[in-house]
Amino acid sequence: MSGPHEHGHVPPDVLAAIALDGFRLTRSREIVAAEEHMVVCVQCSTALADLLRAVAAGRGTRPDDAVTGPPARVWTAVAERMREQAALAPHSSAAQRPAVPFALRLLAGVACVVVLARLWRRFVCGPASAATSVPEEGVRRTVD
Repeated sequence: MSGPHEHGHVPPDVLAAIALDGFRLTRSREIVAAEEHMVVCVQCSTALADLLRAVAAGRGTRPDDAVTGPPARVWTAVAERMREQAALAPHSSAAQRPAVPFALRLLAGVACVVVLARLWRRFVCGPASAATSVPEEGVRRTVD
């Protein structure tokens, strides 16, 4: 792997900075090395693509967007999974079972990501960013 990065990959904070600030970043040696590395490293370029999708989704929200709960089928699936886990779990000791089932933890994690993206948008990006949006594919933004 190329680049002066520890373990041969671009650090997560650099990937996040590129995803969040992209073309506005100062072209430091670290950023240039990261970009060169991502040309040859599938793992790092995939990680950046994932972050870019998350940033686009976060920037696509508006402060007045309603946060909706998941569809009823999600709750049904969670309840079914909890019943399955309860049936399969050994009843000898409650200490062996996780306090919160995986499906519920996953659902809580997704909810946290949505809330954090909205808070980031509202308080860090500020009201001026509400007027900007992610351009559609094929549309190029130019700076005059």
